[in-house]
Amino acid sequence: MALIDKASLLMVPSTYEAGKLYNVLPSGNRAPDSTGENSGYDQTRADFDFDRGSNTAATRVNADGLIEKYRENLYTQSNNFSHSDWNVKAGTFTQGVEDPDGGNNAWAWAATNTDPYLYQSGKSLTGVSTLSIWVKGVGSTIGKYFEFRIGASPYYNFVLTGEWQRFEYFVNHSSGGSSVGWEYGNPAVAGDVVHIYQAQYEVGTIATDYLDSTSVTGKAGVLIDLPRIDYSSGAGALLLEPQRANLATHSEYFGAWTKAPSSITITDNAAISPEGVENAAYVQFTGASQYIRIAASGTSATYTGSVYIKGTAGETIQLAVAGVDSGLKTLTGGWDRIESTQTGASTHILIHTFGGATARNIYTFGAQLEAGSYVSSYIPNHGTSGGVTRAADSMTLSNLQTNNLLGSNQGSFVFHYKPYNAYTGSTGKIFDFRIDANNRVATYFSSGTLRLFSNIAGATNFNQATTLDGDTEFKIALAFDTNSTLVYINGSLEYTLNGFALGLTDFDILPPTNGVKLSECSWYPTKLSGAELETLTTL
Repeated sequence: MALIDKASLLMVPSTYEAGKLYNVLPSGNRAPDSTGENSGYDQTRADFDFDRGSNTAATRVNADGLIEKYRENLYTQSNNFSHSDWNVKAGTFTQGVEDPDGGNNAWAWAATNTDPYLYQSGKSLTGVSTLSIWVKGVGSTIGKYFEFRIGASPYYNFVLTGEWQRFEYFVNHSSGGSSVGWEYGNPAVAGDVVHIYQAQYEVGTIATDYLDSTSVTGKAGVLIDLPRIDYSSGAGALLLEPQRANLATHSEYFGAWTKAPSSITITDNAAISPEGVENAAYVQFTGASQYIRIAASGTSATYTGSVYIKGTAGETIQLAVAGVDSGLKTLTGGWDRIESTQTGASTHILIHTFGGATARNIYTFGAQLEAGSYVSSYIPNHGTSGGVTRAADSMTLSNLQTNNLLGSNQGSFVFHYKPYNAYTGSTGKIFDFRIDANNRVATYFSSGTLRLFSNIAGATNFNQATTLDGDTEFKIALAFDTNSTLVYINGSLEYTLNGFALGLTDFDILPPTNGVKLSECSWYPTKLSGAELETLTTL
């Protein structure tokens, strides 16, 4: 019998949706669909429930090797300009105009007096945001102005042509906006017409691919509670991290950074960033002993600063955190994530050419300052002075006995995972099978070393330190019955520990302090043999 036929559960990071990570086994476990195609399958659920709270700050590295974020079109009815969600002044709208995509879903916007104005109210976003819309001048409007507005303030005029153009403009708005929209003409004449299509209002310095919205906003990318399948190590793995906050006030809009001296030039949206879009900044220093900085306030503690920098291979740059320099960092010519960990009261993060740094012209993206001794995955901050928080990931599965995933007094489980960064901190639990807090078996890190733990009726059954440090990729298997527990790590029997009799019912996986990347796990309702465990744990 093949080992896979003995498994009661198999997870590989493949099929998922917000709040769920679907397992390959049990074999009848199929994600439901809207067509009824799966109606003949057993829909018994044995999937992981996934939670990251109701925030949108998480990112991942996708299969293309690019940073992927949460995206949202903050407009509702984004291509339905006659809807009541839109406030209209001096204009009428008719759909059915040929659009840039070759359909007939664009709109004719006809002026009824000199001041046609279109907007949505109730927008209170403070910070960096981008407006975009497809526009085409018609007849008398060709050569006239089309203007973006937030509240009563005009921000930018575009000149209308007789061809479709996607106009876009980003703004760092300090006080939020009660209304966001456009007007045209400057002035218009009653009867003037422009054609418009697909409006979008989003956080960030660049207009991303259009997201259609109806009565709810359009959303894409790393959604709330979506498991993050991360490809930063090449193969996909489930990324699980603790809560972190990016305290750097502007992580992508480097035009908001202070320059010393003022002769430094910063050009935003100048190059393709690690996100794969043109939102990297170009920074041109004019000499040695210069810096750019952004506010990133924190109390006296340990902080890690990081920023993506691209420059000439072999040149050097420095990053300062908590008033302490990182030392010279040598650039490779590609995107390098420069980082520095320091202890102190941090008020700014600086990129600078002091100390003999030779780099003068660099591209920058994704600045981050976070409390802790290591860098975590990127958290975008577009102007929030108190920091933007990414909530902790967690994953659970209940009713292990009911689903026959583990035996009542025996079973085996195998995990293949690696710490997100080298682990050096205090206790951080990884996985935990349990009945309750006093009856469970778990693994956790303590002071940089992986430990195995079992508790029965409130008394420790075993608490064993392994030989694995906090930067080791490993496959670990624990196979137990009432007589003994076998522990195999990376193909070898490492420990024979006490057995235990526990009707384990629930499973939790919570990230240790620095997070983990889980690439596979499998469970078995019986205690597997040593030969089988060796096979399953060999890297």
